[in-house]
Amino acid sequence: MIQVSNFRNRSNVEAERKNAIRLTRIRIKYFSVSGISKVIWRIVRAAILIGLCYVILYPFAVKVIDSFKSFEDFLDPTVKYIPKYFTLENIKNVVSRTEYFKTMGNTAALATIVALLQMTISALAGYGFARFRFKGNTALFFCVILTLIVPPQTIMVPLFIKFRFFMGHLNLISTPWPVIILSMLGIGLKNGLYIFMFRQYFRNVPKELEEAAFIDGCNTMQTFIKIIIPSSTALLVTVFLLSFSWQWTDTVYSGLLMSKLQIFSNVAERASQGEKEIMVTTLNNASAIMAILPLALVYIFGQKFFVESIERSGIVG
Repeated sequence: MIQVSNFRNRSNVEAERKNAIRLTRIRIKYFSVSGISKVIWRIVRAAILIGLCYVILYPFAVKVIDSFKSFEDFLDPTVKYIPKYFTLENIKNVVSRTEYFKTMGNTAALATIVALLQMTISALAGYGFARFRFKGNTALFFCVILTLIVPPQTIMVPLFIKFRFFMGHLNLISTPWPVIILSMLGIGLKNGLYIFMFRQYFRNVPKELEEAAFIDGCNTMQTFIKIIIPSSTALLVTVFLLSFSWQWTDTVYSGLLMSKLQIFSNVAERASQGEKEIMVTTLNNASAIMAILPLALVYIFGQKFFVESIERSGIVG
């Protein structure tokens, strides 16, 4: 009995010691100056993130909800968010008036062509800036960065005149050729950003890989195709997605140079034509949601490559 009692006493003492150590650690972690500052910073950080999420997601959520409201819901002052008379009529109007599937096919074809061209040209230019030293290298790269600073609106008039009288007599306005030519020349929408991303990425690729390829008899282009391109799949996918999405939602070049093409940026307002004033915004919201829906699906499948390439390109961190 005495041995059992001593064992219990030792167990109680050990449990009390462990509780004391745990309480001490909690006091040090949360009630010291450093612990309190960490807790405060976590609260502030959480509040900032929640606020940013609200600012970004709230307008999008309102657009989605309004797309399913009926005319009666907008006249009912008691309806704020959840519609009483849920309807798909707005979506049907958007699909029929914008010829949704035909427009989606046209937009996807144009965005794919532009994205492939921009990805290819930007990869070649970025590799040149990253690996070769030539006279004027710094000045040319400065011009690339300058394209990120100068807004496209400042060159709208010269661009329009250039393609209205292309090579003196050809009128390329209202055709896909202006954006295709700009992409082929490396001066398309956001091309400077893509070149910068490729340059930063290729600078981090070990030179030993290229030296080994040269020893095996590869020339510069063979090394680029066989060694560099396979190792940069994530960035290629990212640049393709960025170019695809910006061309998909572009209103500057599309409205100026391709105003008669049946793509989403040109036909979005057709959904609200001839409607009551109170329904115009609703149908425009529904049209916008339907336009970016395919884009969201593309990003869901490509987000893994997007995150990986941004981490390795040197743009952040």
